[in-house]
Amino acid sequence: DEQRVGRAARMFWMWFAANSSIVSIAFGALIFSLGMSLRQAIVGIVAGVAASLLPLGLGTLAGKRSSQPTMVVSRAVFGVGGNVIPAIIALLSRLFWGAAMLWVLGRGTAAILEGAQLTGGLSAELLTLIAMGGGFVIALVIAVFGYGMIAAFQLIVTIISSILIAGLIALTANRLNVATALTFADGSWWLAASAAVLVFSFVGLLWANSAGDLARYQRPGSSGAGAMLWATFGTALPSLVLISYGALLAASDPNIAAGLLENPLDTLGLLLPVWYPAPLLAATALSLISGVVVTLYSGGFAFKALGMSFSRAASVILVAVLVAAGAYLLTVLGADMTTLFRDLATTLAVPVAAWAGIFAADTMIRNRRYHSDSLLRSGGVYPTVHWVNLPALVLITAIGFGLTTASVSWLQWQGYLFSVIGVPIGGELASADLGVFVALLLGVLVPIVAGIPTIRRQEAGTVRHN
Repeated sequence: DEQRVGRAARMFWMWFAANSSIVSIAFGALIFSLGMSLRQAIVGIVAGVAASLLPLGLGTLAGKRSSQPTMVVSRAVFGVGGNVIPAIIALLSRLFWGAAMLWVLGRGTAAILEGAQLTGGLSAELLTLIAMGGGFVIALVIAVFGYGMIAAFQLIVTIISSILIAGLIALTANRLNVATALTFADGSWWLAASAAVLVFSFVGLLWANSAGDLARYQRPGSSGAGAMLWATFGTALPSLVLISYGALLAASDPNIAAGLLENPLDTLGLLLPVWYPAPLLAATALSLISGVVVTLYSGGFAFKALGMSFSRAASVILVAVLVAAGAYLLTVLGADMTTLFRDLATTLAVPVAAWAGIFAADTMIRNRRYHSDSLLRSGGVYPTVHWVNLPALVLITAIGFGLTTASVSWLQWQGYLFSVIGVPIGGELASADLGVFVALLLGVLVPIVAGIPTIRRQEAGTVRHN
């Protein structure tokens, strides 16, 4: 308790830093490329960011209430032993997103240096690996040192990123053409729904497993609502601005749109003055390193939540090695951002959304703080296995996969429920990937319908234990 001295406002920069990379501009262009109008893209972006606030805000509240990492608090929801399955899902999520961000960092750095003709004679692949290695070392050192250094680093990144984002927008605003952007006709509104799913997966579900990890050092007497507000504001502000700006840039000029999809950072570099490569590099790298730091730190807790006896530092190092291996694999296989964000991210989003819905609703229903001792051992207030929530997680995940689709061959088993309900697998409804939102909503309903008596018994047991 003596280490819990953080103020609620700290949550703003903890999350602003991790969500302020200008790579989000390229993601906005990807959203617009789905074939909708600008207004539909903006509606989808706003809806996706708004939906992201549910798991992030309530995860922050759970961490603040318990002073425990997210996947340890999850034991109250799924059981001390049953929580192994959600912890595995969380660990896979941390590994995927850590590797993806490290890969984007390496690829983006190489593209910027090539565009500025500052390669020093090195190949693009070698530059990518060098940048990945440098970012990996920095992120690992900060994550191993722990929360104090992470908080200081995130504050520095927030300040620098805010200045760089404002500068980038000011220097590229002359390339906006609102009149042209508004000429695009509306497409199917299912495309806007698909945009919302992608944004929700890229913002809310990316960080859902980590929200409590950054909130657990809040002062016990501080405002839970304040912590939620600052965390969600810090996440929503940069995400909404950067993704929307990317969609607007893409709608303004078809050449910019194509460039942002094929080589986003090099395209941005061509829009900027010749002196801007160094700031552009910083605007790209700092936030991505910040994101990798959070995934490593959080991934260490997810690993320990499996019941492993490793120290926190050892857990972080092990997770970091797996993240680096994943990033190297993405580089060798020649991954592309469209496949990464449209297929892999939404596939992983389904079980995370199911978990997030159950976890968020459980948090909303509780009136009392968690019993920390019972979260750390069997035989306390919380059961070994929660025989409602855990089977529901598995079933809802299966339903979600049945309502999503993917283009890569080894994920085309998804969408098996569309034929049952008479929806064409190649149609716009099927491609909207609504299984992610379905999983979230069904997850929210489970504790509301079937979990309130169990939660009240747990809270009564907490009173007796105290």
